[in-house]
Amino acid sequence: MKIIHTNGKNKDFYGLCERLDKSLNDNTPGRKEAGLNSLSKLENINDVFLLYKGKQVIGSAGLWHHAEGACEMIRVFIDDDHRGRGLVGKLTKKIEKLAKRHGYASISLRTYSCTPYAVRAYTKLGYSQVPPAKIKYKDTFPKELEINKLRVFMEKDL
Repeated sequence: MKIIHTNGKNKDFYGLCERLDKSLNDNTPGRKEAGLNSLSKLENINDVFLLYKGKQVIGSAGLWHHAEGACEMIRVFIDDDHRGRGLVGKLTKKIEKLAKRHGYASISLRTYSCTPYAVRAYTKLGYSQVPPAKIKYKDTFPKELEINKLRVFMEKDL
């Protein structure tokens, strides 16, 4: 296995994000109807780690630098065939180390309650659930969306 540091313009990253969005849209009630798809903004992500097994990309994680001086781990995805092997932890550690190098004191993420495996994985990695008001950046989802009831905000001190 090999991990590379790249950016959101990487075609392998784009391909994984298409699969992530499809999975989330299939498994998160109301997400597809809300038009939640961030493929158009991937090129704005400066820091991405991709995990390869041979020549096949099997995982990703990105670091979003918010204007408010906060950072967020985004677009985390592990191919279905490779889940449950601690690979999210490897990518998360890379992202956290980079965030710390950039001077951040904490890192946050967003997931959904309908992906309990993700909540469990992040909890094992030291993340705690926090109320949306504690997040230091502006959340751009319209508040009236039904999907907001499924969102889980998590944070970790670095």
